[in-house]
Amino acid sequence: MNIMSRMLLKMNSRADKLGSAAIHIVAEVRRAYRLTRSVLAAGIKMQWLAKPAVTNVAFRQIYFTGVESVSWVVMVALGVGVLSVYNIVDFARSIQDMSLIGQLISNLLVTEVAPLIVTILLLSRSGVAVVTELGTMHVRGEDLTLSSMGISREEYLLWPRLMAFTLCGLILTVIFVFVSIWLGGLLVSMNEEINFIDFLIEVRRGTTIEEVVMLLVKGTLYPMLSAIMLLNMGCKVGREPNLIPVYATQGVLGSLMLVLMSDALIALIVGLL
Repeated sequence: MNIMSRMLLKMNSRADKLGSAAIHIVAEVRRAYRLTRSVLAAGIKMQWLAKPAVTNVAFRQIYFTGVESVSWVVMVALGVGVLSVYNIVDFARSIQDMSLIGQLISNLLVTEVAPLIVTILLLSRSGVAVVTELGTMHVRGEDLTLSSMGISREEYLLWPRLMAFTLCGLILTVIFVFVSIWLGGLLVSMNEEINFIDFLIEVRRGTTIEEVVMLLVKGTLYPMLSAIMLLNMGCKVGREPNLIPVYATQGVLGSLMLVLMSDALIALIVGLL
């Protein structure tokens, strides 16, 4: 009887933990949904375009998130492009089927690697900064000051960061693809692995409209999901400065996990279709 009682207690304890975790996840999803809806509503209204203070913040965020990240994206794209193109060309030559070059580059480098690496670069460079900025503003009570002045928190603080992350993520993803394919192929062709023009022709043959659309979708979706997670964590800081590094870490790691889960879900859906 005592054994059965202990087993029931353990089962109840595990059930309580699972229930608490499920309730917490549902609450976080609802919170993120409400935040996303309010921020998108503020952005879609386009009223912020007539407000110089908001547009200045948006331009600064775009410069910090996108322009200052171009050099890093180009360097990483060059390295990834050379390694990817060299190994793909070497594999195609080993099996004497050069028609695989375009298909492998399109499937791996364009639709999978580029959106993920660009999102990871944005998170590593700007993720902590977004949560820290928002958390510091909450700790100092700047959000209350904005509200008392009739300034929308969504327009002034949240929308510029979401827009900058999403827009710059898409543009940087396209830059990553062009640099990795063109410069990577050019450098590999110098080693006489393949003629550069033949390489571009094979890439063109192996790239479909569906894969280009998937690149644009992932290049937009992954940075946007990351920004939503970061904004949610930044708004959760409240008035406790000690929580800023905690939520900054959770925001970056949570964004990364969310992007990887989204990528796996998209792959599953595409595979089923």
